Amino acid sequence: MDFSNTPGYRGGLEIGLNAWLIGFSSLFYGLRLYIRVFITKSPGLDDGIAGIAYLLLMALSVMDIRAVSLGSGTHEAYVPEDIKARFFQWLGIQTVIYYWAIGLVRFAILAFLPRLTQDRSIRLVSWSVAVLLLTHTIIAFTLKLTQCTPIADSFKPPLEGRHCAPVARYNDMMLGHGIGGIVLDAILLLLPIWVICRKMMWSKKTLQIVLVLSVGVFAMATSIVRVVLMASPEDFSDMTYAMPSLGIWTNLEGHVGLWCSCFPALQPLLRVVPYKLRQMTLGTSGGTRATVYTHDKLGSRQDGTRGVYKERIGSSAGMDNESQRAIVSLEMGKMDAEIVHAPHA
Repeated sequence: MDFSNTPGYRGGLEIGLNAWLIGFSSLFYGLRLYIRVFITKSPGLDDGIAGIAYLLLMALSVMDIRAVSLGSGTHEAYVPEDIKARFFQWLGIQTVIYYWAIGLVRFAILAFLPRLTQDRSIRLVSWSVAVLLLTHTIIAFTLKLTQCTPIADSFKPPLEGRHCAPVARYNDMMLGHGIGGIVLDAILLLLPIWVICRKMMWSKKTLQIVLVLSVGVFAMATSIVRVVLMASPEDFSDMTYAMPSLGIWTNLEGHVGLWCSCFPALQPLLRVVPYKLRQMTLGTSGGTRATVYTHDKLGSRQDGTRGVYKERIGSSAGMDNESQRAIVSLEMGKMDAEIVHAPHA
């Protein structure tokens, strides 16, 4: 149903933003898969978890766009009762999906840590955080499903003869879930930074890596904004009209978290792209490896050719920096090995 002519209509904002979120998430996750599968040949558990989270986030955004035709972004006074009933049913389903989507996004970030180190103490910390995260998700999911008897009443509009716990109690649960999520986001932000700073000597490259990981601050910021909006009582007085605000920040929280989980995996691009540009600049037809080898061979003794070739390739691929290797050790290890040990053209 089209509500675009109603006073104060905000559904267009919800459609536009979710379309952008779908596009950016597809781009980042697509690049992540391409790098892990075809460039570094190191797909892992974190990629699989992120893939499930990606699908759930896509479902949430598509459902948000669909909800506009059910009254999302429109004042409740202008939404027919039958349409409003479908809106709240849709909202209940979205809430259930959200708990697992945001939980899996956080699991994907946590699952990246084994790529940095296999240190026993850090693994123990990671497993402890994983238990907290799983408990946090299951509790919220269970409370959502059991707030009403029968469970089907959880997906009906408020004040429609439902046999449910008071709305205020459910809102408090949602608020508690949001605050717990902020705490978990802070832990997931600091853990990889702590690992890098603990394992690596401080350098310019280490700082660059820390800055890449620090983009998780934006995910935590979206969680904070969402909790603040949820704590505002007026947001629940006109639920259909409030959805573009609540729904947008809810989706932003998940999508931005997914992007943050993808950024470390995209690090090899910082090495592959300059390598390819060098290849194009030299204008080779057989690849940079052959050209660099030939150039070194012309300027070196025959018995030192292979050593010079290996040193030049290593430098162009950025292999001489320990801190850079730390974050992409599994990402780039195979590719670097192929470059160093490739047969001469």
